[in-house]
Amino acid sequence: MGSLAAMITVASGVSLSVKYKPYGVPDVLRADYERKVADIKEREYLFQNADELSEAIAHMPATTHDFGMMDPHGTASHQFAIHNQGSAPLALKMGTTTCKCTAGKLGSELLQPGEQTTVELTWNTGYKVDEYEQSAILLTNDPTLPEIEIKVKGEIKGEFLSPETITFPRTNVAETSHARFVVFSQVWTSFEVENIECEAEDFTWYAEPIDGSDSRLADKQSTHAVEIHVFTTPLQQRRFSGNMELRVRSQNGKNAVVHTVGYSGKPHSPISFYSRDIHFQDGLDIGTLTNKKSHQFNLVVRTNGDTSRKIEVLDIEPKIISAKLTPLKTAGNFRLSLEIPRDSPTTIFNMAENHGYVQVGDPLDKNQFSNWFPIHGAVVELSK
Repeated sequence: MGSLAAMITVASGVSLSVKYKPYGVPDVLRADYERKVADIKEREYLFQNADELSEAIAHMPATTHDFGMMDPHGTASHQFAIHNQGSAPLALKMGTTTCKCTAGKLGSELLQPGEQTTVELTWNTGYKVDEYEQSAILLTNDPTLPEIEIKVKGEIKGEFLSPETITFPRTNVAETSHARFVVFSQVWTSFEVENIECEAEDFTWYAEPIDGSDSRLADKQSTHAVEIHVFTTPLQQRRFSGNMELRVRSQNGKNAVVHTVGYSGKPHSPISFYSRDIHFQDGLDIGTLTNKKSHQFNLVVRTNGDTSRKIEVLDIEPKIISAKLTPLKTAGNFRLSLEIPRDSPTTIFNMAENHGYVQVGDPLDKNQFSNWFPIHGAVVELSK
């Protein structure tokens, strides 16, 4: 029994003195492993007790880096410096990022007083053509600066760039309008505009290369640019709009791009009205008039385009107003005289939904060659 008790005592002593090695860590790396474990424990302790241990001071000289212009689907990295200016260890940990394409990497996760390290942000641009700004959060045990936002920003070069929309200059109905715009690449050294599809009336186009010194390319970092000329002949006096589909092929013939450019335009009205009393939107406001005398108003009417048209007053409201159109010396110009006779009945036409108007045009082509303007006012009979 004495021998058995001695054996148990010895076995117990042996078992209490054994230290198990970490699984998978060779002896040659064990010291480094244990040091890292200790650093992790210390770092977690510092984070958990940051409010009590307030001597750590995190300082970053810069928290934003501008990469400038970058090629599409490229990768770039930048290292931000961080210093521990306090008198206690500074613990660091990467937090969240705003994009999966942004990754953060710490040079060291624990800084002793006076030490410094780097925070590396790596950014993958993808193919999106735009300015970008992405950020990552760096966590510290500095109680006055528990989170530091660090940012990278820049702009991705575009394979093919164009305006979103263009506007055709105003012309008369049935006259050709000519618009021009510049398209360019920041990546390709040349490209060809193969075709432009557009449903605008009587649409044609051509393209010609332009020099990189063109003022329209200032600060664009263009590697190749083309000016596109487009033409349309509107046949109706109404606003028109739609999309152009540009098919473009790169210099090696491998990359084809279909690009959409919106367009709009509006031809001049075939007939215009001029007077210092007429407003381009509200028309003619004659105010409130007494019927104790007659009232007259004069305007100039001008035909646009075809000055040989025979025009006349097509319609007028209220009917108490009489209208006379007299040709002037210049072809296509007329004087329009409006008269409200004396003793006209009380008539109210000064509401947005109840106003007067005058329509002038070619009686043989009322739908295409005519125009009108509203009249606001009232004629009242004053009591004696």
